[in-house]
Amino acid sequence: MCEKRNSLKILVYIASIVLICFFGTNAWSNNYMPNVHWVFCVDTSGSMKKKGQLDLLKEITDRITKEFIDSKQKILRIGDRVTLFSFDQDVRLEATSLYQTEDDLVVIKNKLKKMNKRRGSLTFISEAIVQAMEITNKYSKFFHTNALYVFTDGKSEPYSVKWSKEKIKARKKRDLDNFNKISLSGKEHGMNVWLGVLKWEAFEDAKKFVSNMGRGGHFVDLTDFNRLSVAKALRDFSETVRINVQIPNAKDLDFGTIPYSNSDFSYRKNITLTMKTEKGKTRPAIRGHITLDPQNPSDITRKLPLQIKTTEDKLFLNFNISNVDKLKPGTYTGKLNLLPSQKHFGTLVIEPSQLKVEFKKSGFVGFYAWKALLAGIAGLALLLYVTNKVKRKMPIKV
Repeated sequence: MCEKRNSLKILVYIASIVLICFFGTNAWSNNYMPNVHWVFCVDTSGSMKKKGQLDLLKEITDRITKEFIDSKQKILRIGDRVTLFSFDQDVRLEATSLYQTEDDLVVIKNKLKKMNKRRGSLTFISEAIVQAMEITNKYSKFFHTNALYVFTDGKSEPYSVKWSKEKIKARKKRDLDNFNKISLSGKEHGMNVWLGVLKWEAFEDAKKFVSNMGRGGHFVDLTDFNRLSVAKALRDFSETVRINVQIPNAKDLDFGTIPYSNSDFSYRKNITLTMKTEKGKTRPAIRGHITLDPQNPSDITRKLPLQIKTTEDKLFLNFNISNVDKLKPGTYTGKLNLLPSQKHFGTLVIEPSQLKVEFKKSGFVGFYAWKALLAGIAGLALLLYVTNKVKRKMPIKV
C-alpha cells in the first residue's frame, strides 16, 4: 500500500512539473534582447594620480561604479558580461563577471575600488586592447557583440628609454604587432573600441590611434567632466552597440496558399513591412527564420530560412519553400524570429522580434474543386446567355 502511495506521489510530482513547463512558460512571449560583453581598460599609470591635480583614476573608477555598474541606470542588462582590465607598463585582468543578479557585480565594484591604490609607470595601450580582444573572443559564442572602452590620460608609451636596446626592440615589435591586430579587428571583425581621453595633451595621438581602427574605432572627449560627463559617454556607448529597430503596426503574416501540384516546385511569397530605427538613416542588418509549430500537417523541418533585405525604412521578407509537393494539405502555423546580424556597430534590439506566421497548402480536391466550380459558373452563365439570345430570335406567338 505504501509503495502504491509513493508511486502515486511520484506520478503527481512529474505531472506537475510537465504542466508547469508547458503552461507556465511561453516561448513566444518575450522579445529577443541582445547581450553585450562590456570590457573596461583603465589606465593606472602614475600620471592618473598626480599631486595637486584631479585624481583622474578615482574619478573614472567612481563614475564607472555609479553611472554604469549601477542597475538603476538601465545600461547593463541581465545576461551581459562585464570585464575589467588595468594597464600601465603591464596589463592585468582584474575581474570578469556574468551579470544575473546584483551580487555578480560586487566583484567588479570591489576591484574598481582597489585599483585606486595602483601607481604604475608607462602606458601600454595597445597591449591592453589586444588582451581585451582575446577575452572577448573567448566568450564570443555567448554574446552578439563586444564593446571595449579604454580610459587614459596620455599617449601610448610602451617602453622606457632607460631599458636595454634588446628590451626596447622587443617591446616596439610587440606594439607594432598589436596595432596590426587592432586595425584588422576594427575594420573587418566589427570590434567596437571607444578611447576616452582625459587630457588635452593626448588628443592628437589618440585620434591617430582611433583612425587606424576604421569604423570600429570611436573617439571620446572626456577632458571636462562638467561639460562632457562619463555618464553621457557611457550611455552613448550603450546606444552605439544597441540600436532599437521598431516595426510599427506589425500584424500576423499570411504567406498565402500553395497550389496543388504532383511535380516538385518551389513556392515564393514576398512581404514588405514598414520599419523605424533610432539612428535615422541606419540600414540595419537583420536575419530571420520561421519556426513551425509541432502540430502542423506535415513532419517537415521545424526551421525554415527566410531571406531578409532592408532599406532605411523597409523590411523585405522573401519566403521560399522547396519540395512543396511533399507537403500535406492543410494550414501551417509558426513564428517568424527576427534576429540581428552582427556588423561593425554591434547588435539591434528589434521590436517585435517575433511575429505569427501562417500559410496553406491546397489538396487535390480543394485545388480542383474551386476550378470546377468556377468552370461550372462560367458554363452556366454562358448557357443562360445563349438561351436568352435564342429566345429573343424566336417568333412571338399571338
